[in-house]
Amino acid sequence: MDYFEVFGLPRVLGIESATLERAFHDLSRKYHPDYFTTASEAEQAQALRMTALLNDAYRTLRHPVRRVEYLVSLEGFKPDGSKVPKSLLMEVFEINEKLEEVKTGNASVEEIDSLRALIHQKRDKFDTELQAASQEWDELLKSGAPEAKRKEQLAKLTEILSESSYIRNLERDLEGH
Repeated sequence: MDYFEVFGLPRVLGIESATLERAFHDLSRKYHPDYFTTASEAEQAQALRMTALLNDAYRTLRHPVRRVEYLVSLEGFKPDGSKVPKSLLMEVFEINEKLEEVKTGNASVEEIDSLRALIHQKRDKFDTELQAASQEWDELLKSGAPEAKRKEQLAKLTEILSESSYIRNLERDLEGH
């Protein structure tokens, strides 16, 4: 059972937070281990497994980026955050140089703020792209688009995730400064 199935949802990316939260609370009450104290050992174990599954599913699906990551992995795609995408190569190189200055203490407060703003701007750009690509996925799914078209969209989502993971890593590196 995948995380979407746990909540009775299709594999769409545009999930209403309130709907997901309500389903989570309803199912959490249904499978809460306290309700199974007098049940058989097998039923108690199943309730514990369902509770763990519900928690994992909720943590994943409530966060838009993790939701996309999960969906593309379910569909057999894997973002590659280990190499800098060609489209970002020069920008990431420059950002890394500036980040190194920050780490060594050779950057002014203004330079750090400027770098932080640049990285946030890049992250926001990818978040916007990911949201638009997610909506496109939902439309393809709802329209019954052919598998080839859906795979093309999954590849696009995967590429955006790969690129944005680099920016998110840079953002994390800068957070401590």
